[in-house]
Amino acid sequence: MDFRTILVDLSEDAARSARIETAARLATRFGGSVVGLTATGTHLEPFRGAGKEAGQYAVLAASHLHKLAAGHKEALDTLTRQVSPAIPTRHIVVDAESGWALADAGRYADLILPAPPSAQADVPPLLAGVAEYALLNAGRPILLVPGATVPRTGGHVAIAWNGGREAVRAVADAMPWLAHASAVSVLVVCEGRHGAVVEQAAYRDSADRLTAWLVSHGIHANLLVGEGDPDHVLPQLAGKVQANLLVAGGYGRSRLRELVLGGTTRALLRQTGLPVFMSH
Repeated sequence: MDFRTILVDLSEDAARSARIETAARLATRFGGSVVGLTATGTHLEPFRGAGKEAGQYAVLAASHLHKLAAGHKEALDTLTRQVSPAIPTRHIVVDAESGWALADAGRYADLILPAPPSAQADVPPLLAGVAEYALLNAGRPILLVPGATVPRTGGHVAIAWNGGREAVRAVADAMPWLAHASAVSVLVVCEGRHGAVVEQAAYRDSADRLTAWLVSHGIHANLLVGEGDPDHVLPQLAGKVQANLLVAGGYGRSRLRELVLGGTTRALLRQTGLPVFMSH
C-alpha cells in the first residue's frame, strides 16, 4: 500500500518546513494528499459557574488560537505549493494535546510526520513525548525528519534489523519507500550478551531470511554486521553506507524497561542526524 494520506504535525519548530516539504514530496511521488494538523493543546470550555471572567478568557484564547491556526494553514499551503501546486491539502485543528491529536488523526492516515523530540519542550521521563505517543498509539508508522534534512524516496535506505516483531512491522510498512530506493542495506548489531559467535550466527540467519524475502519483492539488499551498543553502532553503520533514511522497529520491549535500562528506540528518536521511519 502506498502513502496516500500523509499527516504532518504543524507545530512551530526548526524542523517544520522540512516536515511539510517531505510530506509534499511523498504525496507527489505516491499520488497522495497532505493533511496538516494544528493541536491547540486547549479545550475551550470553561467550568460551569466559573463566572464572567472565565468566559472572557475563553474568547481571548479562542482568538489567539484562531490566529495560530491560520498561520499554520498558510505555512502548509505555501510550502506544499512550492513542491507542486497540484498536491491536495487539508488543514485540521484539534483542541487537544499534540500527541493525542496526532495519534487519533493518524489512524486514518498512511504515515505520520510528528515534530522530533529534540524540537519539543522537555517532558517528565515517565510521560511520552509527542512522537513517542503517536508511535505507540496510532497503529501507523511515523517518519521523523530532523532539522532541515528532507529524505529522498529514491535514496539509500538502511534497515535496523534484529528479527523482532517491531522490525518486521517497520519493513512491511516501509515497502513503498524500499521499492523506490536506489540501494538498501540491512544493518545488524550484535551486543555479545549471549556469546558473540552464537548471537552473530543467529542474527545473520535472520537477516539472510529477510534479504531473501526482499528479493522476492524485487528489492536487493546488502548486509552489514557490527558489534557493540546499538544506540551508537546503528547510526555509525548507517553513516558508513551513506543512508539517507533508517527504517527501524520501535519499542521491542516495554517503554518502562527502556526508561530504566536505556533503549535503542529512545536513542533513535532523539538523534538529529538521520531521518527515521519507525513502526511499533
